Amino acid sequence: MSKKNRKKKLQKNSSRLNQNRPADSRNMTVGKLLDDLLACNTDCYRGFCTTTFEDDADRIDYYIKNLPTLPYVTDQFINYMFSNGLKAGSEEDNAKLNNFLYKNNIQGIPNYIVIQEAMRGALIRGKCGIRWLSDEDGIINVPWNQYITITDVDKEYYGFRKPIAYALGTDPDVKNPLGLKEIKLDESEFKSTGQLLSLNKDILICPPEDFVNVRGDVTTENGVSRLCRDKQRLDVLASVYERLNYDIEYDGPGRLIFWLKDSILTGNPSMDLSTGEILDSSVTSREAQAERARAEVRKLGEEIKNSRSDNVILASSIFNKMDHLPRVTKATEFFGYLESEGAILCQTLGIVPELIGFGKVSGNVSMDKIIDNAMVNTIIPLREAYASQFSPFLSHHLGIEKVYFDKYELQSRIDRSDKIYKLALSISQLDSQGRREVADYLEERIYESI
Repeated sequence: MSKKNRKKKLQKNSSRLNQNRPADSRNMTVGKLLDDLLACNTDCYRGFCTTTFEDDADRIDYYIKNLPTLPYVTDQFINYMFSNGLKAGSEEDNAKLNNFLYKNNIQGIPNYIVIQEAMRGALIRGKCGIRWLSDEDGIINVPWNQYITITDVDKEYYGFRKPIAYALGTDPDVKNPLGLKEIKLDESEFKSTGQLLSLNKDILICPPEDFVNVRGDVTTENGVSRLCRDKQRLDVLASVYERLNYDIEYDGPGRLIFWLKDSILTGNPSMDLSTGEILDSSVTSREAQAERARAEVRKLGEEIKNSRSDNVILASSIFNKMDHLPRVTKATEFFGYLESEGAILCQTLGIVPELIGFGKVSGNVSMDKIIDNAMVNTIIPLREAYASQFSPFLSHHLGIEKVYFDKYELQSRIDRSDKIYKLALSISQLDSQGRREVADYLEERIYESI
């Protein structure tokens, strides 16, 4: 066949195919059906990591809900931070401080616990406020999303902004009440009560002497959450837990591919249709076939999604066969990673994992030395950084010089009484063996040490 004749034949066949193709764009074509099936896949299944976050606050909420070891690690961290109580120096000042700390505030919470919770909030959220009410009503916590710092350019030195006041939301049920809106103060309220309130009473202006903005990172007024400094590992941990729960609930079948019979794609009206539908070869008939196929796919997908391992699932005759594609990455492969969750969270929060029972400890290292090392190199510097923030605040209102944590005593210090006891046992054993001269020598050494 010549090249010219072959070209004419191809044009003729193409014209015949175009005549047989329905003009209505709604007709079921292979491409359209595949699009419908993909849409159904999206409805029935989801990927390994699907969570998105609006901001860091949303991410931290996700961590709190999906990291089960986080409460334990933070509790232990705070316990070690307050392993030595707060002091004020002199006996008189200590009495004033203790009397205030162990007294309940207006909410019935000891003021001592308020300080602990402020440090916990600064650790998790990046910042937490402490507001002074009065000697009798005590201090209260102000959550991170209930206040902002009002700053202004320093007019004496220039080059930086300094905090001049704090704007607090008055309704505890309204989160982030401030935003960027302009605050109009009620002058009459200030003249009568001395309080700086907005006209609609939703914002309170608190002076610096009555408020302390406790932060883990004091270089910024908004603070920085330690959890947001290790997003990569924490995202994986939370996603694995989320995926494991999904797999346990839905059996984790992986990807299932259902192959439709050729008749669905070619438009053969051999499906279970009415006589009128079989005789009707119009676009309406073809669209009915496509809609029935889509409905069957959705129904079967829901059955598989909600099934249990002992369920029997009946599929329609429109499917020719089924293939199973197992997941390339399975959640169970991260079991070893989940076992390190406690150690990862400790590292994220800045605490030695071995201090609270995570991580591996060498056989020739005592627990006392581990505690001493963690306290001296980690806990003590951190708690002093926090104490330096609320010390001026409490000192101002209580009339004391300063507030600080009591001195830490090393756990691995030499216990002289224990050493003497061991020497006494050695003397008894030497005496029983007839080595009296050596026993007398050791006894003299004991008396000298006493």
